[in-house]
Amino acid sequence: MFNPAILPTVGGPQTVAGEMAMGDVVELQKALTAGYGSDVSQLSGAGALRIQSLEKTMLSTIQENKHFALFNELQKTNATATVDEWTEQSAVGGFLGGSTNSETGNIAVSQGTYNRRVGLVKYLMTQRQVSFVASLQNSIVEAEAVEQQNGALQLLTDAEYLCFEGDSNVVTQEFDGIYAQIKANNTDHILDAAGQSLASISLVDQAASLIAGYGNFGTPTHLFMSQLNQSDFNTNLDPAFRVALTGSAQEIMLGAPVKGISTSWGDIKTVPDVFIRDGNQQQPFEVAFSYLANINSAFQPASITASAGAGGADSQWATQHAGTYYYAVTGINANGQTVSVFSSQITVAAGQQVTLTISKSSGGTETGYVIYRSRRGGTNSPTDMRQMVRIAAAGASTGTVSATTTYVDKNADIPGTTKSYMLNMLPTAQAITWRQFLPMTKFALYPTQSAVIPWAQMLFGYLRIGKSKHHVVIKNILPSGATWLPF
Repeated sequence: MFNPAILPTVGGPQTVAGEMAMGDVVELQKALTAGYGSDVSQLSGAGALRIQSLEKTMLSTIQENKHFALFNELQKTNATATVDEWTEQSAVGGFLGGSTNSETGNIAVSQGTYNRRVGLVKYLMTQRQVSFVASLQNSIVEAEAVEQQNGALQLLTDAEYLCFEGDSNVVTQEFDGIYAQIKANNTDHILDAAGQSLASISLVDQAASLIAGYGNFGTPTHLFMSQLNQSDFNTNLDPAFRVALTGSAQEIMLGAPVKGISTSWGDIKTVPDVFIRDGNQQQPFEVAFSYLANINSAFQPASITASAGAGGADSQWATQHAGTYYYAVTGINANGQTVSVFSSQITVAAGQQVTLTISKSSGGTETGYVIYRSRRGGTNSPTDMRQMVRIAAAGASTGTVSATTTYVDKNADIPGTTKSYMLNMLPTAQAITWRQFLPMTKFALYPTQSAVIPWAQMLFGYLRIGKSKHHVVIKNILPSGATWLPF
């Protein structure tokens, strides 16, 4: 190369004694520039010589162990058989003042009240595999280790979700969650927020007093709720009912995180849980899991029809709820859900009820149905539907699904709302435990015709509610931050 200041008469395409022309200098400068290209097949010049950054880190937006709030808190006890039995005592016998007597009077006979309970172990399993080639190459992360972690997270996700919403009547392979067990044994322990937020002490205090009251004798310790419910407490709960963690006045101000709620029956820990679903997590299957939406057409219901009529004294359709609605239904079994089938628009007046008639799928392999309802005055678009209730398919328990299944909507279950669960989780009470038949286990499988490394991951157990009177469910909560409103 040359300096034009030294050889001013030399320029353009000429060269002197092996020196490079200015045009060639420009081209060389381009060739020596690394640039920012990321498509390695298109790199040229010095860019082709650049060392790639292969940082061995994979960033994921997925659930972590901290998100399994209930499962992590549950006391774990061992189930010794797939049919797990125990005895629940609900009373000591007699009545208030019943032991009084005269000096020589006949002594009244009393006896405690006992109920034999049975729990069935259920089997959570997932199959994972990686190709043999993937296990050999120098990857950013080790493929088998990542998939093993994914399998563990899937099992824990299902365990956490089913602890709240599992229902063996709807899907036989599920274990019964808190709501299903409380609904089956103690319906008076289900409180109704009736479409309001849970931002005050009222229902929390009522639930705590119910658990601790006569005949129940429990101790409320935890309140599990959705993220939006927790937000409502943070911004609205009267500071007088907040538990100060360190005595700082700042911690009991409006807007500060509510870690606990003070009641006359003890301080109750608040636990937001991402698996307690708000309205936006209750959209139809084809919206929430669009990549799986068409795989279950074999048990898609044939139709759903809706008709409105007199509702009786127990109708909860009030004047503010009257209007036009659409319904949708999906078939459900252990393989998942189907895409939705929609009803025609129906007009509902105050005091009425809506009778839904669901015609089974052509295959009849569904075990239950998920019923969705639109908002008042809404459309029949899947994005405008929210889950209202899951029900068993008529006849499914006998192995033969009936031609039609009927459900009556009295507006007792409001779509798009969420639940909160007040529990007694004292280890000494054994009021709620995870009964574990098999801890999480990796089980090697063997390939047949493909060069893959397959394995199964398994977790066997179920949720035992040993004392159903020590727990309360608050349903039909509509957080103030909800973006989809049913009415």
